[in-house]
Amino acid sequence: MRILGSLSSRQRLIAGAAVIGFLVLIVVAALLVTSGQTDAAAEQPLAFNHEIHAQRGIQCQYCHYGVTKSPAAVIPSVELCMGCHQNVRTESPIIQELAGYWERQEPIPWKRVYEQPSYVYFNHQPHIASGVTCGACHGDVASMTVAHQVVDHTMGFCLSCHADQQNKDALYDCAVCHR
Repeated sequence: MRILGSLSSRQRLIAGAAVIGFLVLIVVAALLVTSGQTDAAAEQPLAFNHEIHAQRGIQCQYCHYGVTKSPAAVIPSVELCMGCHQNVRTESPIIQELAGYWERQEPIPWKRVYEQPSYVYFNHQPHIASGVTCGACHGDVASMTVAHQVVDHTMGFCLSCHADQQNKDALYDCAVCHR
């Protein structure tokens, strides 16, 4: 306290502004670090089992068909699920819950497992077209009962992969991911 008492009013004002600025910086940094993380595994409306579907040879792209055509992977619709489950495992309680959404003509309110911040543009299509596997960015979802986030999609994560590409100089352009 003696130090503050020896400072002029102007110096105390500058010191106070610096402390407030530092605290704001910490809060913004914490928000940036956590903005892409969700706890979707605990919140899903149905306990969808990725592992059992993968064991039966169903590829990621069958349900997430948008990866080859558009920026978004697409979260499967009730209609897509019921295409198989009108006849497969109909006695299962989870499938009966699924059928309830179908009968009510209500979409399943899936929670996103990976959510990009609004200032990030990501397109699955060029990544899939260049041979990047789903597991490279999402972990081994095929061995998960309920999908959960295992990779933090930080700028460093993306740049470490882009650094290995032949066109890395073009991929380092900020406008590639930030639009």
